Amino acid sequence: QKSALVLGDGDGRFLARLLAANPAIHVDAVDTSRTMLDLLEARCKPYAVRLHTHHTTARAFADSLPPTRHYDLIVTHFFLDCLTQPALDTLIQTLAPHLAPTATSPALWLLSDFRIPPQGPTRLLARALVRTLYLAFRLLTNLRTTHLPDHATPLTAAGLTLTTPHHPLTGILTTELWCRPSESAI
Repeated sequence: QKSALVLGDGDGRFLARLLAANPAIHVDAVDTSRTMLDLLEARCKPYAVRLHTHHTTARAFADSLPPTRHYDLIVTHFFLDCLTQPALDTLIQTLAPHLAPTATSPALWLLSDFRIPPQGPTRLLARALVRTLYLAFRLLTNLRTTHLPDHATPLTAAGLTLTTPHHPLTGILTTELWCRPSESAI
């Protein structure tokens, strides 16, 4: 049986597709918003037997995991950009030991987030967009983060390797698949 941890999936659109496409997967979904979890549970109702929701912070959830709890997949779509760099570093250090490959298959961390291209014509546009989004989220949700944290450094330090980066919208977004290889691949 496969297992996944999904942090901050919002209304569950991604999670419903994941559960539908993978009938053997069991998922822990974590969100601080009870409203979002209610929407997620409603959307994923056909798969409720394989879904366990947690109304808490990602950090509190990670800290409560027993050492023997392992995941094949961790998903963070538009979630890591809500964290400060120290909070992100700590969360990845805490969760990485729970991302465990099997003897035959790798463990994966799938993420999507905003991105500021390192160069090119969309760099200034991306910076303005990200700054505007952070301002809007500060006003709407009291988010205290003000800039995109670096997720690549702590993921790499945790022993994961970037395998599949994709930068849609002229590089303003990133979708990345990070891998911890199976023991047979090492």
